[in-house]
Amino acid sequence: MDRFGVQEAPIITHESLSVVTARPPDRPTAAFVVVDEAHRFRNPDTNRYRALARHVVGSQVLLVTATPIHNCVADLLHLLRLFLRDHALTALGVPSLRNAARREADRSLAHAAVARVVVARSRERVQTAYDGGPVRMVFPRSTTEALRAGPAPDELISDLASGVAALRAGGGAAPLLRLMLLRRLGSSLPAFHAALARHDAYLDLAVRAAAEGRALTPREFQRCFPRAPESDIQLVLFPLLLEHAANGSTPCADDRKILARLRQLLARAPARDPKVAALERLLSERSGKTIVFTDAQPTARYLLRCLHHRRVAAVFGHAGRFASGDVSRHEVLRAFAPRAQGGPQPVAALQTDVLVATDLLSEGLNLQDAERVVHYDLPWSPARLAQRVGRIDRLGSSHAAIATVTFLPPPALARALAIEERLANKVSAQQVAGTGGRLDWCDQLATLVSSSAGAPAGPCAAAIAGDQPCTILIVRIAKLVEAIVVEGETARTSPAAASRILATAVTAEPRAVDRSFLRHAIAAAAPLIRSRLAAVQDARWRASDRDRLARRLIPWVLSAARRAARRGNGEQLTALDRLVSRLASGMTAGEELLLEDLLSRPQALVVPDLLAWHHALPPADAADVTLSVELVACLQSNGPSTSL
Repeated sequence: MDRFGVQEAPIITHESLSVVTARPPDRPTAAFVVVDEAHRFRNPDTNRYRALARHVVGSQVLLVTATPIHNCVADLLHLLRLFLRDHALTALGVPSLRNAARREADRSLAHAAVARVVVARSRERVQTAYDGGPVRMVFPRSTTEALRAGPAPDELISDLASGVAALRAGGGAAPLLRLMLLRRLGSSLPAFHAALARHDAYLDLAVRAAAEGRALTPREFQRCFPRAPESDIQLVLFPLLLEHAANGSTPCADDRKILARLRQLLARAPARDPKVAALERLLSERSGKTIVFTDAQPTARYLLRCLHHRRVAAVFGHAGRFASGDVSRHEVLRAFAPRAQGGPQPVAALQTDVLVATDLLSEGLNLQDAERVVHYDLPWSPARLAQRVGRIDRLGSSHAAIATVTFLPPPALARALAIEERLANKVSAQQVAGTGGRLDWCDQLATLVSSSAGAPAGPCAAAIAGDQPCTILIVRIAKLVEAIVVEGETARTSPAAASRILATAVTAEPRAVDRSFLRHAIAAAAPLIRSRLAAVQDARWRASDRDRLARRLIPWVLSAARRAARRGNGEQLTALDRLVSRLASGMTAGEELLLEDLLSRPQALVVPDLLAWHHALPPADAADVTLSVELVACLQSNGPSTSL
């Protein structure tokens, strides 16, 4: 802000939005809002999401994140709803962002649609396309390896995993409760012991709630499952536990016997920890500053004790610790990575080679002094893996190569946990949504734009010799431009494929345009275009989404408009007509929340209240529903052997 002379720009923390969800009445609408680490607002049921959605109504919004997807494509769609109206991408095959997020609609369509508002540049693209720019884009070479080790002998791990698998409390949430226990078992025995105590506390509260005929309260839930660890599981677990508590009993007696048996097994565990031993060997055989990431705070404290003979420190959230005692997190980071943190070299007594950290350290920090990241346990979301490595795999690293070492669970635990399969499934969702670098096709077109100086500004057609016959139609449907690839009788929307072919056209051998071939392609694409037009028209009334607040309010407003017409009140009739247009044309998440706030008041809703809500919002864009189609350009790829 100092660099660009910005004098007044309030800074709002994520944490403050989690506490105060209402938009302060004295805070003016910001012209431009930048949200860093925006993936933390991917869940619309959290306080922070609802608060941010209200804050950014009427603002231009820029969301910044390296990991927009943690679990599924819905994460990204919820983020887009912070600034896009629900129907905004209808012409691109996504009639409702809310419904697409809720129902996990066709992922290929979601992928193509969201690319219009996403700038995603892969590492390879940055290195090859921006060489010679103002900043030298040099990244360290990365190597990866995996070790398979558990915190106890395989036989004990197998017995403990079998015991966890027998737990039944929690109803529909039982699999997630067992998953948390198994993941803590894979981390360390101290973490597993703490998780058993948490599960025991849950059983106590569940029995009390069932006896009183009620569900767990949010406060009780937080006592059992604190926010910091496993926040992604929490978001799913909480509603499942509430639903179960309201609809059935909990088999707590049997679970208590199993917990007692698990504690007996833990009491007989040998002192030697094979997983810690494997970490010790790694640190001894290969020197270099290392960050050891764990998903569990008890494991972090345990490792700090086990590695006390090394130059080690730890960070737990906002607190830090050397072997000599507690300090601030900032002091630990300056001691471990003084160059990246912009500080002087620490005194000899505080120099640190190994940093043990939980995932609260995995976002937004420069720690390029280190050359190795160790995933001591696997997080719930694969996006965490990328965030961890991102602490050292950054511009400005002085290392030619960095290393990533992942500890995998032993076979007995892996079979019970199936964590690797879960991660693989989520990684595939990330790849579809673009976190794997597959949404950078818009950026790839920059080369084409720069090479087409002097090209005609209006609609144009061209033909080239390509690998296989196809036609690319660039069509404007309503306000949005779509790329349709026609191969034979099949027409599909694939901006990524179209971009690749368009990029090759710059150097391809030109051919004469075959107009009959073009007419055939347009005829093949016509049904797809008609369906998109119909979707744009249907979006005004969204008959398939009868739960929308707007859907229920429109008949009420129309009744008020008829009364205004009978009275001859032309001014109010015009205002109500515009209000109906807004209600019918879709809203951002924040606009919907502000409407919910209005409807939740104890006072009866009257027309002036609804009009006041309408006038307080930015003007609705009536052009959003313009029903028109324009063929902007086409490219024929006639195949190498075709002669025209």
